[in-house]
Amino acid sequence: MIALVALAGCDSEDSLLGEFVGRVEVDAEARAVDGEAVYTVVETASGPEFVLGLFVGDLYESDYDAYDYVLFRRPGDRPGVGAYAIADEQDRSVAATIAKVDEADDPLESVGAVLRGVDGTLALTRIDSYGFLAGSFEFDADGLTVTSPTRRVGGAAQGTFEARYVPPATFRRLGLDLGI
Repeated sequence: MIALVALAGCDSEDSLLGEFVGRVEVDAEARAVDGEAVYTVVETASGPEFVLGLFVGDLYESDYDAYDYVLFRRPGDRPGVGAYAIADEQDRSVAATIAKVDEADDPLESVGAVLRGVDGTLALTRIDSYGFLAGSFEFDADGLTVTSPTRRVGGAAQGTFEARYVPPATFRRLGLDLGI
């Protein structure tokens, strides 16, 4: 079971990129997490797509062989203040992913889990002219372990963030297969 619970509010004074806080639980194994929060808008074959990334630790600690993040995607430009449904559907809802994988570049050594949001809410509570947006999220998730892809894991996530806009190239430089 994965749960991400808000521990405290975010304060953009501490990070130029923005921050998030929470608690993650995977199959009853819990951990407190915090890190950097960023968002962008990318062009896809279907048009623009809003992407919000919450990276545990430093943004650049997540790369092609080890990553730990919560990611949200929604068709269109940056949404306005409001509550947005998280669902495992390809419509105007928000797609959410929880991923924590080590040794991802070696299929025989990789460990961790990847889950997708199936029901919940992403709430954007403040957007300012300096490129920050703040909000919270809460959702149930379902996914797989990378060591045994037939082993299903369930979960839930919730937390708070204050994210900073970054160009799409910042996400691409991580080397993660985020589809952007």
